[in-house]
Amino acid sequence: MNRLPFIVFLNLLIVFTTLNSFFIEVQAHSGSRDELGGHFRNKDCVYILHEPTSLALSAKTKQDLLLLIKKHNQSACSYNLIEEKIDLDGTELSGSSYSIHSAAGNASAAVPPAVTSKPADLQLENTYKADLHECTDGDTASFNINGQLYKTRFLYIDTPESTSQMEPYGKEASQFTCSFLKTGQIMIETDGPSLFDKYDRLLAWVWVDNRLLQEEITNAGLVEDFYDYGDYKYEGRINQAMAEAKSSNKGIYSNTTAGKQPLPPKTGPSEIPVFIGLALLIFIALFYLRKQ
Repeated sequence: MNRLPFIVFLNLLIVFTTLNSFFIEVQAHSGSRDELGGHFRNKDCVYILHEPTSLALSAKTKQDLLLLIKKHNQSACSYNLIEEKIDLDGTELSGSSYSIHSAAGNASAAVPPAVTSKPADLQLENTYKADLHECTDGDTASFNINGQLYKTRFLYIDTPESTSQMEPYGKEASQFTCSFLKTGQIMIETDGPSLFDKYDRLLAWVWVDNRLLQEEITNAGLVEDFYDYGDYKYEGRINQAMAEAKSSNKGIYSNTTAGKQPLPPKTGPSEIPVFIGLALLIFIALFYLRKQ
């Protein structure tokens, strides 16, 4: 029996599998950047701003950046892009403008407050008036406190992701927080063993018109877990809100199984040609083997 066709088949299969793996990797993360310094991750259409150009930095908000992406990036992903699918990759947008005036009284160029990752004049167990600079997701936002910007991680709660990846209820958690922060006067209360986490984010309780954001979003069923690195002042209130959300089947806990629900499996666009190619190779091999 001539085994040459079978050997040829095995070699073709190896080559085909190798090329296909390369194709999938390229498709998922092409690495080519647009005029803004970012690109789409094709597998989930998340826009990642890797190396922002001056054009990208001209955007003051995510909405501004969204419009620039739709204008300058011709990817099919741009047509249905939403703010929650933009990953700034650590970039801080300029946000609201802070105007200064010259001695003559004329408005000069807008100057943003300095961004800080050091304690400055903030202290533990104190409360500070704050203005919203940018809402990031369900448990993170940037605030202007005493003329300086602080990227802030909300104490104790952990909401589903909606930036680098889109988890179930991540969008709802982000929308809840971003809307809630616009409903009144914001107060930031520091607490716990440290002012900042390992990513230099301020750790704080967030109050809006005397309502505790962490308690409100937990009660809405949009908090999936807690992080506990010390004793925090309002743990009891948050735990009670979680118990109420679960007993009332709210948000994440609206299904019979509490917790995040897995996304249904998706068939990537490159999987179909893989199956067709493999089937064709198998058919050719069987055809030659039957002739021997």
